[in-house]
Amino acid sequence: MAMLRSHSSPTLHVFMLTACVVAAVANAVEPQSGPRTLMRLPGWVDSAAEAAPRIDAPDVRSAAPAPLVDTASTPVTNAVGQAGGTAGTDLVPVAAADGPPGTQQSAPATPKPPRGPETSGLKRWINDRVAQLPKPTGLVAKPADSQPPAAEAEPAVPTAMKAAAKVAAPVTAPVAATPDEMPTLSIDPASFRGVNPGKTTRDELLATWGAGEALYSGDGTTGFAWKIEPFERVEVALDGDTVATILVKLAEPVPVTELARQLEIADIRTVTIFDDQGISIGEVYPERGVILSVKPGTQSATAIMIEPLDPESFVLRAESEIESCSAYAVADLQYAIQIDPRHVRAHRLLLGMTAEQGKWTQAIKLAETATRLDPADAWTQLKYASALLALDRPEEARAVLLAVKSRENPSPLVVAQAERLLGRVALAAAAPDHHAAVQHFAEAIRRASPLLVKRAPAVQTAAREVLLDAHLGTALAIARGTWQQKGRVIPKWISRSETIVTEFQGTDAERQVLELQLCRGALAASAGSAEAIEPLPWVKRMLELRDRMGQTVADPWRRRQIDWETGQGLADALAAAQKRGDAADLLDNATLTAAYLERGAEQRELTAAERKKMGELMFRIGIMHSLQRGDHATAVTWFDRTVPLWEGNDDLDRDGELGRLGESYVSMAISYWQVDRREDALALSRRGVDLMVAAVDKSQLEERSLAVAYGNLSTMYAEEGDDEQSRTYAEMASRAEASGSTLR
Repeated sequence: MAMLRSHSSPTLHVFMLTACVVAAVANAVEPQSGPRTLMRLPGWVDSAAEAAPRIDAPDVRSAAPAPLVDTASTPVTNAVGQAGGTAGTDLVPVAAADGPPGTQQSAPATPKPPRGPETSGLKRWINDRVAQLPKPTGLVAKPADSQPPAAEAEPAVPTAMKAAAKVAAPVTAPVAATPDEMPTLSIDPASFRGVNPGKTTRDELLATWGAGEALYSGDGTTGFAWKIEPFERVEVALDGDTVATILVKLAEPVPVTELARQLEIADIRTVTIFDDQGISIGEVYPERGVILSVKPGTQSATAIMIEPLDPESFVLRAESEIESCSAYAVADLQYAIQIDPRHVRAHRLLLGMTAEQGKWTQAIKLAETATRLDPADAWTQLKYASALLALDRPEEARAVLLAVKSRENPSPLVVAQAERLLGRVALAAAAPDHHAAVQHFAEAIRRASPLLVKRAPAVQTAAREVLLDAHLGTALAIARGTWQQKGRVIPKWISRSETIVTEFQGTDAERQVLELQLCRGALAASAGSAEAIEPLPWVKRMLELRDRMGQTVADPWRRRQIDWETGQGLADALAAAQKRGDAADLLDNATLTAAYLERGAEQRELTAAERKKMGELMFRIGIMHSLQRGDHATAVTWFDRTVPLWEGNDDLDRDGELGRLGESYVSMAISYWQVDRREDALALSRRGVDLMVAAVDKSQLEERSLAVAYGNLSTMYAEEGDDEQSRTYAEMASRAEASGSTLR
């Protein structure tokens, strides 16, 4: 049996974010009845058998640290923003120290204080979780405009896969199911004895009910009143020549539940109206335009008011349900905007929700509309900048934020929020400016610190969020940048961040949100540098926190958001493990990460960068199943999820990775061929060739790289009995092989 060789690769491209432990393809193929020519992998995939080396801090000279922030003019704050501390004196940019430019310098390593048990590696992530993972499915997170699949749906399993796939135990604490579609509102405006507020005219009213007692109010409103049994009194207010409202005064109080049952509106979600003292005075049924007036502080109705559908009632109900049922809140806000396209608060609330849910394109449109409606609103501009940043448009976000800062007399909170986001913009730029990021975060801390003692709870909450993100952002900028003494400084910033969470005096639910943000920030810093904190304690803490939040958070969409944040944290932990040369239990850890990301992505609009990274993760898992375990049937279930994430992804072309993408397709095609999905294998191979040729044309890939792809196609066509195509591709492979060395 002839075996085609695999050419070697000097380096492993960043396209593979963690090392894969692999075996030769020959070990994964079952013996055939006759001689069979084996296909081969691109060299960089085959060379992934070697684990990534551990990265140690270079042994270079140290210099006396200089202030990070000019302490003569900028007060340094401690973890809770109070004056004092020496946060700004812990770090020195490499350029400020003695030594060759661009050389990272470090103080003598100091022992890192343990932050939890078992800090030696990530191998114990999943001891109690692997058995709970679901079987791989064909579900792939889709852009926002696509309908998400049912939460419990399973894909059709190929015949070849059924015998080989391993059946895992079901998840023990599943995320609450999310509706496939947005809930619909049963809109049916109420009327009273043939009179419809907002439609019936004055003449039609009098023709139907006869002459009534004329009414006049101090604000100029006119109307009529009647004595209609069995009610005490019925009053109709006019807006010009049209009926505006109908007020039906009851002869005696009736329990709200009983009255709602009689009016056949008991199944409608209500919103309670409160007076200035917080005492309930009414129940609103938005879909009917009905308000039941109650004795203050009771559930005894004294009157029924009927009015045209009011967008404000839908907004009020949305505000009351945002935390408990965000899907219904979104439906209410969308209908409020449909009734009144100029309702600013509805646009703002919906903007905030869509941004939290990662529906960035919709958030951009809402922000642009809200800006037109109220150009002076700084909060909308901040959300707009956040959405632009999420969509990898940092320069546009920067312009928006600078415009916010340049406004006349912006509030300290607005400036703090803008500075925090400018720090994130500096980190997300095509050429990240870590020094500028640190300065922006420092200014955000300085501006937000005094706000923690303000009386307004909303201001305190916003200031605390700014402080936490600015501290974590500083740790991340230090981890990614060229600074001295990272191993000593980064843990201090993480510790100060933890103090902000520890000293929080709010509810447990609010504390958990802050703690999840803390875990995410700590893991991001860990992924940024091998000198940063160890990731394992934070992984354990985050997973335990996610379990607690899963027990208290009932809203399905919010649980998806928690899963997404957890998956992002685990992805950072994988990257941190790679930087430390730790490939232990990589397949299990990557599978756990993918499970959380897929669940969290079901309601999100994945950005191009997110789709690229998720595709890389799915591809790595599939390659490990294929090469490490020889399990092609399971591998293709992961590849089925990889391809939709990569197809049409502009980030891959922009980042110069078309060649790698094409080689990945060629690699995946081998597994499809092994499970007799030959049409898919041929299609993937041809698609891979097209991408590789495009990369060659752009000088991103040497022509010799095509030899593997052409050779595999020659083998496939030979086994299909198409000798002419096989010879054609064999000749193309020979020419490509002879064209020269491959750039890597």
